Amino acid sequence: MDATDETGDGRQRENNGLEEQLAQLRGDVRLLGEVVDDFLHSTTGGAQPGEGDASFAPFYPALEEWVVDYFAPVYARAFTPTERWCAQWWDHAEAISRLEALWRSWEVARLDELRGMALWYRDFLDGQLPVLLSPTGPFAACTPDRHAPPKPLAILPAPAGYWTDDKPDDEPLPDRREPRVDQQVRRTG
Repeated sequence: MDATDETGDGRQRENNGLEEQLAQLRGDVRLLGEVVDDFLHSTTGGAQPGEGDASFAPFYPALEEWVVDYFAPVYARAFTPTERWCAQWWDHAEAISRLEALWRSWEVARLDELRGMALWYRDFLDGQLPVLLSPTGPFAACTPDRHAPPKPLAILPAPAGYWTDDKPDDEPLPDRREPRVDQQVRRTG
């Protein structure tokens, strides 16, 4: 009976040890889940500024400071016919729009210490910089010695009522996917 008791006690101790290990593993898995959840839904390192977030203050107070103090020095390069820049960047509406988008997204990305800038490069700068500096981009007509402000695209105003429902009840709305009959160009053979 002594041998049976020893074997039973040994198995009981072994089971107790396995239960302790299992409890420890469950605790580790729970902790790992919390770490992953914190990483994916961070409220500190990856904070997103938003309404009511009084703690968010941009590092650069305006676009011009960001371009002058950060963008131009960091992305300095020798410009060639395949890459263009204009010292009067502020006189190019498309450049302002693209740079403003880059600045604002940079201000948010810098708050995420872990991955913010890597994502900013991938998701924002790497797509905008080639367009911004392209020989067909906003600075296409400029050279290092000459500023050539772009001319706006030519437009014709839409006919009165085209964008609204201001039409007689018996007249259908124009189909905006196809040119209206009075706008089609007739081709002769």
